[in-house]
Amino acid sequence: MKDLFDFKFEHFITKTVIKVLYAVFVAISALVCAVGFYSNFKDSFWLSLAFVFGFYIVSLLLRVFFEDRVVKFEMAEDIKEIRKKLSAVRETSAVRETSAVRETSSEQTTSPTPKILSVNGYEIKPYAILIGANLVGLNLQNANLFSANLSDANLEGAKLQGADLRNANLTGANLTGANLTGANLWGANLTGANLTGANLRGANREEANLTGAKLSDTIMPDGTILN
Repeated sequence: MKDLFDFKFEHFITKTVIKVLYAVFVAISALVCAVGFYSNFKDSFWLSLAFVFGFYIVSLLLRVFFEDRVVKFEMAEDIKEIRKKLSAVRETSAVRETSAVRETSSEQTTSPTPKILSVNGYEIKPYAILIGANLVGLNLQNANLFSANLSDANLEGAKLQGADLRNANLTGANLTGANLTGANLWGANLTGANLTGANLRGANREEANLTGAKLSDTIMPDGTILN
């Protein structure tokens, strides 16, 4: 009975009603056939027989009609079920995407920050401001000085093997005798820098600007020595 008052039409009762209606119509047809058959049997046998055939024809037509209605309502129920499943799939996908975003955010939040070294009061880190800093002979192997400003800094004899000096500003810096073996100097500005006796073997100097740099007794990345 509750389905009868389902004003949202979330549940269909049509199939149940069709079964009852089909049975009622078949019963009425059978009753009409029986009455017609017996009332005309004495007067006309063929007319009585026509009522019997008429009953089968009417029953067949009723069956075809109600089956067509049932098929349409079953299709409607199947479409409704498919929509429910698609909605569930979308919700599951949304939950997974949300979880993935949260995990990514968590990983980004907890990702380690670059290691910061403190040498002679100077912070050795990416984007460091070390203009004119005195870093003579310091061990800065594998130091991360990405985009650091080392203009006019004194790095004489400094150990900079494997250091990350990409996009670093080394204009006018003193790198006399500095060890830059394997250092990454991609995009570094070495304009006017003093690289006398410096070792650049294996260093990456692509896009580096060496305009006006002093390259006396300097060991270049390919191992050649400039005099």
